[in-house]
Amino acid sequence: MKPPAFIKVAIREIRQIVTGHSTRLILFYIPVVVFPILALIYHQGSLREIPVAIWDQDHSDMSRLFTEYVNASPTLKITDYLSASDNLQNYFFNHKERAIFHIPKGFEHDILGNKNTHIQIFTNSSNIIFGNIMMREAYKVTGALNKKILMKKFVKGGLTPKRAEALTTPIRIHTKSLFNPNYNYLYYLVPGLLTVLLQMIVFFVAARAFNSEVKHGSFNQLMETSHNSALNMLVGKSIAYLLMGLYVTGLIVLIFWIFGIPFQQKEGQLLLLFSYFILVNIFLGFMISTTITDEILSLDVAFLYNSPAFIFSGFTFPVFAMTFFSSTIAQFIPYTHFLHAFFKLYQLNAPFVYTLPDFYKLTLFLVVGFITSFIALHIRMKSIISTQKNSLQHVQ
Repeated sequence: MKPPAFIKVAIREIRQIVTGHSTRLILFYIPVVVFPILALIYHQGSLREIPVAIWDQDHSDMSRLFTEYVNASPTLKITDYLSASDNLQNYFFNHKERAIFHIPKGFEHDILGNKNTHIQIFTNSSNIIFGNIMMREAYKVTGALNKKILMKKFVKGGLTPKRAEALTTPIRIHTKSLFNPNYNYLYYLVPGLLTVLLQMIVFFVAARAFNSEVKHGSFNQLMETSHNSALNMLVGKSIAYLLMGLYVTGLIVLIFWIFGIPFQQKEGQLLLLFSYFILVNIFLGFMISTTITDEILSLDVAFLYNSPAFIFSGFTFPVFAMTFFSSTIAQFIPYTHFLHAFFKLYQLNAPFVYTLPDFYKLTLFLVVGFITSFIALHIRMKSIISTQKNSLQHVQ
């Protein structure tokens, strides 16, 4: 029993993928090399022992206590001590320290005299991550020291330590960070980077699926294999590229396992999401490949469409905070909707029903890509068949 025409197309396409140099480079070499490198970059996960400097002009017991508090923070590490002769304006130009804690003269005197005092913190906020962390840790350190000072005063006034502690913190805040409690960049950035590369890999390969056939003069052979059916072409090629996309997905899972990136036990739902996302990018790539004959031009268009995906997806900056123009662009990129569904399943452990709005939006991309590709292929085959008939009639 002969296999259906679309299976023949799929087998033919898989052979071309495996034997084609450029396709083999994109699908096999890039993920194998790039994926581990990206994971290694963020392997440390959370930032620890960020180098900071202390400028102590008071040199008192209280200033030394504050210095001990700074050094006790697991996030900070004192690596330099400044003096009045140091030029603060140029300090960050040639030093690795990310912040300077300035303890002013009279620090202890003002505290013991019940006067307000100030600690200045100069942060190198050219990198916003460091700037935010410095401010967060500064509040923690000063808050802990304030509590200790107040407790000592209340105890000296005759209160019990328990009562003194209650007075120092009349309102307590209990925060519970859900889904990524340690603010681990490995758990947050790497999944996003790998999945956006998955989109680009699948899209780029699919964007040359048909025009490369025209370029290399094999489109007539493809028509013969598919029995002159645009549907058989699309289904057969999509099966081949879906398998390749799932292979790349398998490499992502392998990276998760090797580097210990946790994910919720939703393997079946995540597989469905990834498969659907791959199909969406396949048919969007097919749409470009069937409507743009020039292979190089189609790859340029694919690059232009995919390059802003990571930026507009809301991964680095919330979509709701973008301008109307930018947030509108974000809606026309499938990665935006995939990412929403992915994080709901991957980190939030949300029920599958909460991802349905994202699936509906992805379906629009899939339908547009499929219909456009089908119509373009049908028109191209009709033109080729008409040309062949005219040639035969002319010969006769």
